[in-house]
Amino acid sequence: MNTRQTGSGSFLLLFLIACYLGADTVAQSDHIKLQVGTRLDDQVTPCNEYTYYSVEFTEACQDLRVQLDVVEGEPNLYIAKSPNKYPTYSSLVWSSYNWGGEDLIISSWDPEFTFGTYYIGVHAYCGTDVPTGNTDSRYSLLVLSEQTTHPHTEIALGGSQSSTISANGYEYYRFCIPKSCANVEVRLGNCIDPTACPTSYAWPELLVSRTIVEPRTTDHTWKLATIDQRSVILNHDDPDFYPGHYFVGVFGWCTPAEFCPDPATCGPCSYAENHDYNVSVLVEEVTSGCVPKQPLELCSLGWKNIGSPFLLLMGLLVGFILFFKD
Repeated sequence: MNTRQTGSGSFLLLFLIACYLGADTVAQSDHIKLQVGTRLDDQVTPCNEYTYYSVEFTEACQDLRVQLDVVEGEPNLYIAKSPNKYPTYSSLVWSSYNWGGEDLIISSWDPEFTFGTYYIGVHAYCGTDVPTGNTDSRYSLLVLSEQTTHPHTEIALGGSQSSTISANGYEYYRFCIPKSCANVEVRLGNCIDPTACPTSYAWPELLVSRTIVEPRTTDHTWKLATIDQRSVILNHDDPDFYPGHYFVGVFGWCTPAEFCPDPATCGPCSYAENHDYNVSVLVEEVTSGCVPKQPLELCSLGWKNIGSPFLLLMGLLVGFILFFKD
């Protein structure tokens, strides 16, 4: 039996069963729809139960803010992305536990953030350990889109930032792409020619990451590691390119003196210290032949329309065929 095919069949079988169970759960209850910027008043969640909401958030470069104003009771707030459509206190979620109200911000530069559908659970906590006792939770909900903040310097689209880099040191920046129909070039400019700047040329390296806030040369990133090519290019049809925040690292690569007998040819660390450079982000909008990318979500809810028993039967059949295939 082919081991690789067996593993693939087992994975698909488990995946389809998980999707079936998720679709069955979704079929039992609907989420209350929220609109960004519109407050939903007069909400009630009974003691120790959950009420679930959903909101479509389309701003890839804005923060998602959820405000819960308490009228009475002790509601707690839990937020998740697909496939967790019913977040609880025991699942992997963003959460807030403030007394008298909840105010939760999900930063758009959070590695787990993507534009798309967010699922909000409000739990009415009741018990003798809270002043509200066994009081149902009454509250209002408001979802907002807000300007993000981050300690790294932001490079405006079409703009640049200049600074100096130390030998073997790092400098960090960020930029944000609001939509997927665009080609992006992150360009590093500095003197790399020993004839033009014989005692101050250097070969710093450029790193670009979608998930690592402070990327390093050993991380899984887009990299500039040649002298001839001085930019990292992100094309709209690159499967790893999505709207959102990107993090830029500039590394002061250099050659230690003991390994650099001819400073005019090997980029010594003495030249790389306090080296001037600039980083620019150039964006070209793609207007033809580009289909905007959608956020990746497992277990599409559309499957449940086929019929859950049929879905489970077909999933089991396909899984077992792949499992026992030679």
